Amino acid sequence: MIKANKKFGQNFLKDEAVLNKIIESVSNMVNIFKNEEISLDIIEIGPGLGDLSVKLLDSFSLIAYEIDKRLCKYLDDRFSKDNFILHNKDVLSIELSKDNKGRSFWLHNKPYILVSNLPYYIATRIILNALEDRMCVGMVVMTQKEVAYKFCAKPLDSDFCAISVITQSLSKEIELISIVPPSAFSPAPKVESAVFGIRKNNNILEKDFYDLIRKAFASPRKTIYKNLSYIKNIEEILETLSIEKNTRAHQLNTSQYHQIFKLTRK
Repeated sequence: MIKANKKFGQNFLKDEAVLNKIIESVSNMVNIFKNEEISLDIIEIGPGLGDLSVKLLDSFSLIAYEIDKRLCKYLDDRFSKDNFILHNKDVLSIELSKDNKGRSFWLHNKPYILVSNLPYYIATRIILNALEDRMCVGMVVMTQKEVAYKFCAKPLDSDFCAISVITQSLSKEIELISIVPPSAFSPAPKVESAVFGIRKNNNILEKDFYDLIRKAFASPRKTIYKNLSYIKNIEEILETLSIEKNTRAHQLNTSQYHQIFKLTRK
């Protein structure tokens, strides 16, 4: 049996109930897009030993990215199917490209849903890349529980942060699906994990908006007025929007951040 490689942050998901819950969530998302007459592919990052892949392949064609050469050989032997395409590649080495309509894409040049039990140490980067990828229409992913809470957080939640605002800005629906104990994996990690789903909208965020959000949350104990003091007319903007100067970043909602940004452009 192939052993997990710590270098790649591997913890193989073995729990049948969790695997089936992920499949159910993916199927539900696919059906939503079918109703909207959107044809799409399924992409899995880090298929590992293929326990999730085999269930996905029962219903879908699958494109998979796996960085570990040992696992690629194992997966090639396990899945000699026409509906399984495997790339031995580090997804973070792939840069955003543009199609002939000027739309940015990352892993695929056609609409797709991302499915993955993500390595903890690169999960946030991968999800943010997928959010920016115009071809990624949704995702069902598993991360460390605390990371999932940030992507799913709402205003006034203690976990509400820059990541939360970015996710809400680019999504129609965000759902925390399931908390997963360490015992669901082999080897068992030291922390709990969580599965969550994101169904994206068609919004595009400007670079300056990303900058504003990151600065707004840069020092959580400081007020929004202090954190955004680099904006010359921030006091006037807050007053226009009836936002108190002593408000903290997590107390504003996503709509208010877009209103602030809009007024900085005038």
